[in-house]
Amino acid sequence: LVVFSVDRVIEIEQLKENNKRETVAFLQLRRPLVRHLYLLFNMFKASVQEKPDKNYQTISDLFDDVFFEQLAFLDFAKPAPVFISIEANWSDYLSRECSQFKEALNRTVEKYCLFLQPEMIDLIEEIINSPFIWLVFQAPTIRKLGRKSDDVLGSYNLLARQEIRDLFKEYTNLVSELFEQYNKRVPEEKQIKLSDELWANDVPPKIGSGRP
Repeated sequence: LVVFSVDRVIEIEQLKENNKRETVAFLQLRRPLVRHLYLLFNMFKASVQEKPDKNYQTISDLFDDVFFEQLAFLDFAKPAPVFISIEANWSDYLSRECSQFKEALNRTVEKYCLFLQPEMIDLIEEIINSPFIWLVFQAPTIRKLGRKSDDVLGSYNLLARQEIRDLFKEYTNLVSELFEQYNKRVPEEKQIKLSDELWANDVPPKIGSGRP
């Protein structure tokens, strides 16, 4: 009985230590997750003509039918006013942020794989290997190959086609799940939430600024 009790205490302590390390792993993702949320929110804000009449209580609330319908109007060739010192269009911004997000996820898995639950590793790897992420990186090349040599690159909508938006929807489902799992595993003051202040027009981008 005494041996069993000691073993049980050791098991509980190991579980606590693993949970603590898992929390540390997730906290490493806080900044990349916040940046990625801003990316997705900024794309939506630049696509809509006005703020939707909706109370966005959770991050998953952002990814509704209106979100995907409005992103069909985002011109990826337009300037993305989200960098102070760097000029970039929406295509550049999307590619840059997805690349940094993917690298952050890879680093976290490599460093903390022993302490992350198998289903969390699977989720993160699904995001890393998402068809949408692959498409984002290939999009500039595909766009150039799809035009005649004497054409001027004009407006460009990566999400105009329904099948591309479907891939994007699959991707946001995975990302939304990662946000949910992150918020479950960290202290409340470290949780990531949407703020109404992001809709203010003095916070770039301006509402509708990415429409043709």
